[in-house]
Amino acid sequence: MDEENTLPKISHYKSEIILFLLVIITVVSIVFIMQERTKRAPDFQAKIFPSMDETFELKANIGTPILINFWASWCVPCEVEFPHIQKMREKYAKDELIIFGINSFDLPEDAINFINRLNISFETGPDPNGEINDLYEITGLPVTIFIDKKGIIQEKKIGYINEETLQEWISKEIET
Repeated sequence: MDEENTLPKISHYKSEIILFLLVIITVVSIVFIMQERTKRAPDFQAKIFPSMDETFELKANIGTPILINFWASWCVPCEVEFPHIQKMREKYAKDELIIFGINSFDLPEDAINFINRLNISFETGPDPNGEINDLYEITGLPVTIFIDKKGIIQEKKIGYINEETLQEWISKEIET
């Protein structure tokens, strides 16, 4: 009779342990997701093409939504997505949306020729040593990042981004 009483207890403890582990996994997952949603954008400074006389500084622009695009002149998806980003520049005033392109692993003259050929009007500048790429953990191109008014990274897209996705990201922040 003692064996019959211990089996339900062991089974009951297993259920409690499994339930406890599921709760822990759920809590850890939620914390991880919340940390990703509250990750402050690392500050950086970059010279602005073509003159290199002016500097873009991220923290000086907090208070306005910021779209950052990491690109290179030799990157085919970058060339395809640039017109979509340019449309956002034309649609939204600079006090509504800041757009800054970060040229990665390129010669300055190649980058400037690329910008001129595509008639890009949003500001862009070089990351000659890859320091900004490292801050944002960029491992390939293109990468587009959307930062809200508080300086929190809300979205990050690795690879080509279309106009609809850009519009969706921007609308969420500007209309709120």
